[in-house]
Amino acid sequence: MNKIGVGIIGAGSIAEIGHCPSIQAIPQAELAAICDTDPEVMAKMTKKWEPKKSYSNYEDMLADKNVQVVIVGSPNRYHAQQAIDAMRAKKHVIVEKPFACTHAEAWKMVDVCKQEGVFLMAGTNQRFWEQNQIARQLIDDGFIGQPMMGRSSLHEGWSLYHEQLSFTQFRADPDEAGAGALFDLGAHRADLLMYLMGSKPKRVMGIVKRLVTPEEYTKLDDSFWILIEFENGATGCISGDRYSPAVSNISEIYGSEGTIFTGSEATNPFQSAPLAVYTDKEFRQDQLPEIVREYRYPQLFWSEDIMQPSGNVPKRWVPIYPERGWAYKSMLQHFIECIEKDVAPSLTPEASALVTDVLVGAYQSMKTNSWVDLPLKENYIVPNYNAPECK
Repeated sequence: MNKIGVGIIGAGSIAEIGHCPSIQAIPQAELAAICDTDPEVMAKMTKKWEPKKSYSNYEDMLADKNVQVVIVGSPNRYHAQQAIDAMRAKKHVIVEKPFACTHAEAWKMVDVCKQEGVFLMAGTNQRFWEQNQIARQLIDDGFIGQPMMGRSSLHEGWSLYHEQLSFTQFRADPDEAGAGALFDLGAHRADLLMYLMGSKPKRVMGIVKRLVTPEEYTKLDDSFWILIEFENGATGCISGDRYSPAVSNISEIYGSEGTIFTGSEATNPFQSAPLAVYTDKEFRQDQLPEIVREYRYPQLFWSEDIMQPSGNVPKRWVPIYPERGWAYKSMLQHFIECIEKDVAPSLTPEASALVTDVLVGAYQSMKTNSWVDLPLKENYIVPNYNAPECK
C-alpha cells in the first residue's frame, strides 16, 4: 500500500496528543515530517514519533516530495500564510482552528485552494465526533423536522488545556492568538452549530469581553455570546468562556417536530448521555431509525410497544451512547479518504471562512452596535491584534 505522507507544521501539544497518534492509527497514512522552530520540542517529538524527516523551516518541509498533506498546527497568526504556502506547493492542507484570524485571510485561503486545485479543510474536529455525525444524519432524515433554533456552548478555563497541556502560552498572547476564547473556543462552536443547523449564517450580533481574567494574564477576551440568524430563517446562539473551572460542552437543536441534545468532550449533571433525541413524529417500532431503535429501552414494561392501540411506539427521550472513538482520527481519516477518492471533504473551505466571519463579525457588531451581515464586506481587525498581510 502506498501511504500518504503527512507533514505537521508546529510540533506543539495538539500535534502531540491529537495529530501524531491519529496518523499512527491510520493504515493509509504515515508521518513524513515534523517542523518546529524550537529545537527542544523537535528533539522530544522526533524521538517519540519518529517522523521520516525533521525540519526547522516549514518552507523546507514544503519542498519535501514525500509530504502530500500538511497539517498547520502553529499559533493562529501563522495559519493563513502557512496554509497558502502549502497549497501553492501543491499540498492538501488541514488548518487547525481558528481557520484564520481575519476575513481577508480566510477568503484568500479559499481563493488559493481553488487556484491550486488542492483540498483545504479546517481542523474543527468536533463535528467528527460520532454523536454529532449521528445527530446530523437524524436531522437529514427529518427525525426532528426542520431545525429552527440551536445553541452550542464550550466553557473551559485557562487553567485546563492552556496551562496543563499546552507546550506554549501563545493562546494568551494578543500578537500570536489574535483573540482569546472567541477564536479558540468559538471556532468549534460556530462550525458545529452551522453543521447541525444545515444552513449558512446570514448575520450576527455578539458580545466579546474580558470579564474575569486579570489584564496581567492577558488582554484578550475570556467570554463571548454570539447570536446568529441563518439564511433559512432559523436562529442560533454560541457561547464560551475561559474562566470556568469545569468544562461545559453541549449543543441543542430544536426542530419543528423534535429536539436533539449532543455533547462531546465533557459531561455535566444535566447531560447523562453524549446524545439524546426526541421526536413528535409517529413511528411504528420497525419504522424507527436504526440507531434510535437500537437504544430505545422500554420505560415501564417490556411489551409496552406492542400493546399500543395505535400501533405507534410511545414518544420519549432516547439517550444514545455511541463508541467514544477519537474525533481527530475520524477527521484525518475522512481527509485521507477524500484524497484517495478525489472527492472534496464534507467540510468546505467556504464554510470555514464563514466561521471566521461569524467570529470577527461579532466583534464588529460591538463597534457598530448593530447586526453585521455575512459574508463580511470589509476586513475588520479584532482589537489587540496586529494582523500580518498575507502574500
